[in-house]
Amino acid sequence: MIYKKPGEKFSHENITYTVGSRVLANEASEYSGLFGRILEIRTDDDRETENDTPDIYCKFDPPCLSAARRALEQTFSELYDAPKRVEDLGLELVIMAPEMLTPLAVPEQAYPQGTLYVVVSHWATDGEFGSYEAPFTNLMDAQRQFHDDLKNELESGCIEKWREKSQFAEEETAESYECYLDGEYCENHFYLSIEKRPLPLAPEFIRTVAAAYEDECAREDFLDKAQALPEYLALTEDQKKQLLHNADIKGRISHYLDLCDTYWECYWDAVSKAAQDILQDDQQASSQK
Repeated sequence: MIYKKPGEKFSHENITYTVGSRVLANEASEYSGLFGRILEIRTDDDRETENDTPDIYCKFDPPCLSAARRALEQTFSELYDAPKRVEDLGLELVIMAPEMLTPLAVPEQAYPQGTLYVVVSHWATDGEFGSYEAPFTNLMDAQRQFHDDLKNELESGCIEKWREKSQFAEEETAESYECYLDGEYCENHFYLSIEKRPLPLAPEFIRTVAAAYEDECAREDFLDKAQALPEYLALTEDQKKQLLHNADIKGRISHYLDLCDTYWECYWDAVSKAAQDILQDDQQASSQK
């Protein structure tokens, strides 16, 4: 079978490959590190190769960095035992096996969306200038940074000196402040604001944050039980801190949970009942429309 219409999907070993989607050549291929796009997928008797797996036709972008270009050229020069340039490699059409490709998501479409709060500042004083950005995942943290930075500038910067001049101008909102000398903006200004930016949350990032949260919860539960034990009470304050930060608390708790069949039976029974309830609710809602 031939898949060539944009959006057509093919699954192989629980991984979905979509015609027209972006992919990355992984370490299983000589093209490792190249970004490309799937043009076509062929299976069974429509394959051109003798591989047992489907043929995935890709168009790869040439490397943008000179070091990456040289590395790719070296790889294929050694493979063919002859000098090869990127232009010789026919990157416009390459047949790849599925295991050589990592499908790439479109973050703004495929990932859950969070919000990043970024404190943005740029300034200039008598021709000298600078800028910075400070990102936060919590609005109150960004507001505190905004307050501290503006307070520092009001107390130690050039704003009070500029106020004495007739061309001084000032504008502000709840989350921004700007002042400058009219007619001399490029030479003398200060700008500070909180910008809200969308933050696509990749699965790897979510897992990292979830693991950190689970570790913190495990430490809190551990402390709740341990602080009543004589062995814990005998520790010094430094030893208590070291224990909480260095011990594999979550791993030890998980070990004992894995030995508890009753816990897992209750868990999967709860999952099954929840699935049944939700599906029944959805069915009832659909029938009422």
